[in-house]
Amino acid sequence: MKLLDSLQRRFGRFAVPNLALLIVMGQGMVLLMGWISRPQPGQAGLVETWSLQGSQVLEGQWWRLLTFVLVPPPGTGILVVFGLYLFLLMGGALEARWGAFRFNVYLVLGWGASIAGAFLQPDAPASVGYLGGSVFLAFAWLFPDFQLLLMFIIPVRIKFLAWITWIVFGWTLVSSRSTGIERLLVLAAVFNFLVFFVPDILIKIRSGQRRQQRTREQRRAETVPFHRCTVCDLTEKDDPQMLFRFCSLCQGEREYCEKHLRDHSHVGDA
Repeated sequence: MKLLDSLQRRFGRFAVPNLALLIVMGQGMVLLMGWISRPQPGQAGLVETWSLQGSQVLEGQWWRLLTFVLVPPPGTGILVVFGLYLFLLMGGALEARWGAFRFNVYLVLGWGASIAGAFLQPDAPASVGYLGGSVFLAFAWLFPDFQLLLMFIIPVRIKFLAWITWIVFGWTLVSSRSTGIERLLVLAAVFNFLVFFVPDILIKIRSGQRRQQRTREQRRAETVPFHRCTVCDLTEKDDPQMLFRFCSLCQGEREYCEKHLRDHSHVGDA
């Protein structure tokens, strides 16, 4: 993208390297602190204080715009730890592929879209898990054949899990059970993915269309006979063993099977 290239030339020196590692370290610390220090009844814990909620930001708690990125997504302990591992793995791979600046921009776009969604639904807390989902989709697009061990045993290509993620996102958008903030966060997760990958998606679609066109032309060529007898209309499709020859005494390119090559009326000029 030309705009991104221009921004990188001007602001690339301000990029934060190893951003995925920093986010995982922050979320790990918040997770550990949440396990160690249980809030007293009636008191808000660290997660509640740092999570993103538009109404709280409007009341002056501006730090939530930054700290919500460090709040681990909801879930049980082992699943959250596994999720942090995947985010670190995939985020590091994206940074290695794109460079620190482009990876920063990708996360900033998702971060900004998530904040916009939180203000559209100010009374609902916003989860950072959907931002991690956008990193997963980007990784799956760039490395579709990467194998992930489900339950540490079953190897599954990441592209199949990406299709499941797309289905879940689509169901979230159309399901009546989904909340408004969930739909907005899904759109936020898809937003930065589309900004980065729409050109590649269009190229892939056009490439697929050209490939289908070539396949149709090849099949059509396979069904259309190359040789045809001028007298009996016999083709190599009718008799693959038949030999065909052109008559040197006939005007034009007139082809005959072996049976009629010497037994036909020569065609001259009209």
